[in-house]
Amino acid sequence: MPRFEQPDVANRGAVAHLARLPVVAAMAALAGYGASLLGIPLAWLLGALIATATIGIAVRPVSVPPPLYKLGQLIVGVAVGLTVSADIVSELGPHALLAPVAAVLSIAVGRALCPVLWRFGAVDRATAYFSLVPAGIAEMAEQAGKRGADVGAVATFHAFRVGLLVLLLPLLVFVVVGPGDGVAAPEPETWRAAGWTPSFGVALAIGGLAALGARRIGVPSAYVLGPMAVLAVLSGAGLIDAKEPDSVLAVAQVMLGLGIGARFTRATMGRLPRALAVGVPLIIGHAGLMVGLGVVVALGLGLDPVVLALGASTGGIAEMVLTAKAVGADAAFVTFYQVVRGLAGNLTAGLIFERTVAQPVASGDGGRDD
Repeated sequence: MPRFEQPDVANRGAVAHLARLPVVAAMAALAGYGASLLGIPLAWLLGALIATATIGIAVRPVSVPPPLYKLGQLIVGVAVGLTVSADIVSELGPHALLAPVAAVLSIAVGRALCPVLWRFGAVDRATAYFSLVPAGIAEMAEQAGKRGADVGAVATFHAFRVGLLVLLLPLLVFVVVGPGDGVAAPEPETWRAAGWTPSFGVALAIGGLAALGARRIGVPSAYVLGPMAVLAVLSGAGLIDAKEPDSVLAVAQVMLGLGIGARFTRATMGRLPRALAVGVPLIIGHAGLMVGLGVVVALGLGLDPVVLALGASTGGIAEMVLTAKAVGADAAFVTFYQVVRGLAGNLTAGLIFERTVAQPVASGDGGRDD
């Protein structure tokens, strides 16, 4: 009798998820467009994020291929690189010292808050620690998995961190501080004059190669930093002259919103009610402390408070750079702060965990204080 193989259920599920992606993406883009009509800062990202998260929690999980999120990061990196001067280092001034100080302080605050989450949030030490380290989502989820933490919970907490900051910071900047004194917010463009030039196509191609090269040598957030660094040098040297179309940045925002929003699922939210009830206020408090300190230091030193508020915040690199562009702050300086903190967090997270968090696990308590 012939032997029939059972269908690969996992593969069929993945195909079904991908088949639904165009519908979800269309709804996310429509939400972003609606937010843009309302004049909401960072409208395309916020609309896409909220729509995708709502679908993932209320309807069914959304699966977004990682390359789609990385493409959004790449476009942001290209956009910033084309506007950053190659002599940015000579213009840093006090920011060269303030950025590493802010990074160390942010990481220290995250570590100090960990006991609150593992004691009152019913999660193990590793999950609590990697959920509160202000560094890259993918990098922290990877390191957490290697140390036996709940990767889904870690990714969810970081999605909350980035999503809440993207949602609240632009509005807070406009209401409390006002627009920054750096780069002006982009004006609406027509499709005819939207920057679709051969030089921009060349910039995208160079950015893609730079991202792949940066990833190959292990640069954190390679799809943002690689294109940004290479194009900043080329643009500053006058070797390439291009401007990113607003329509392309809108597409990038939708991609990032899809990637972040897809991390919110009914299953993860349902099994972490206590952890989220404890952890989300900690995330907001951590971010609020860093933003507040940034504003106070800026006012004391006569610097742009918007730059330091966004630079010292605990958001993601691509998301905070987009926020800076949306509110008219100098994206180059914000990028510098975010890169320093991201590198510090990615490079030291494992060491800090092994030295200050992992030791009690050897006693056989499973890493949780009950």
